[in-house]
Amino acid sequence: MRDVSQKLRRLLYIVPYVAKHPEGVAVEQLAKMLGAERDELLADLDLLSQVGPPDGDPGEYLLVSVDEGRVFVDLAHRLTRPLRLTPAEGAALLLGLRSLRESGIAPFDAAMLSSENKLLTALGRDASEAESLATSTIVAEPEAAVASHLRELVTAARKNQRIEIEYAAASRAHAERRPIDPYGIVHHAGEWYVVGFCHKRGDVRTFRIDRIAALHRTGEGFVRPASFDLEAYRRDRLYVPSADSVTVRIQLDALAVTRIGSNWPVGEVTMQDDGSAELLVDCDGFEWVTGWVLGLGRHAWIVGPAAARAATRERIARLRTELA
Repeated sequence: MRDVSQKLRRLLYIVPYVAKHPEGVAVEQLAKMLGAERDELLADLDLLSQVGPPDGDPGEYLLVSVDEGRVFVDLAHRLTRPLRLTPAEGAALLLGLRSLRESGIAPFDAAMLSSENKLLTALGRDASEAESLATSTIVAEPEAAVASHLRELVTAARKNQRIEIEYAAASRAHAERRPIDPYGIVHHAGEWYVVGFCHKRGDVRTFRIDRIAALHRTGEGFVRPASFDLEAYRRDRLYVPSADSVTVRIQLDALAVTRIGSNWPVGEVTMQDDGSAELLVDCDGFEWVTGWVLGLGRHAWIVGPAAARAATRERIARLRTELA
């Protein structure tokens, strides 16, 4: 009876201990730790290789092997520790799944419903509490038109399909057609955007989805650049240029550069040998950029385009009138 107890203790110790060492454990080292003979340990390992669920196939049994004097243990999925979530964690996941599935913006309805059922099963006795938390929380859904466009855009981005959109920019009342290669969808500051290559602008641009009047499939495909990372694009660009943004060229003297220090706006900065700099920034309008340049006095000025220079003159005239 004592031998059986000792064997059981060895078996219970071997599995978690060896599984923590992907590089394996030397047979002699393990035998010494357990106070067992080498042959006795090998017999225990042979017994462990037969452990698995009664209704399982061989792939669900413990994988115990001895290779070049080292012991290796790989745990089958059904023998690992089950997922444990708190009711609050479960509610958060439920909200995410349901807000996507019920809004209809993602073309994975059946998969998300299956995921929701599996999540409730994994929560076990905490499922009802998670359900209650999720039910008592409201997630705003996008408008029907936006949801419809989102579904089409998600599919187009996933399948690398070029589309043509009728886009009404903030600067004009009518919509115009633009072919774009959708790279992905971004949710930023409460709005949905599609990020992709705009063939009219010849650059990666961002389109607000609620400004898309209609979209059409072109039947053409595209190759997404391997270097493009949507998450890095969203994270690194505090300002994402819209489809109609204009690049403004600003010249700053050395004193302005010193005053700015490290607080440069998002843009392309080119430093000159004399300490001055040139800044290129994308703007959806000229209100912000003219105010920023005028705040630096005579030490900064807008080089182009002409519309931005005209906006600066108009703002100066307006300030003079107000001061008078």
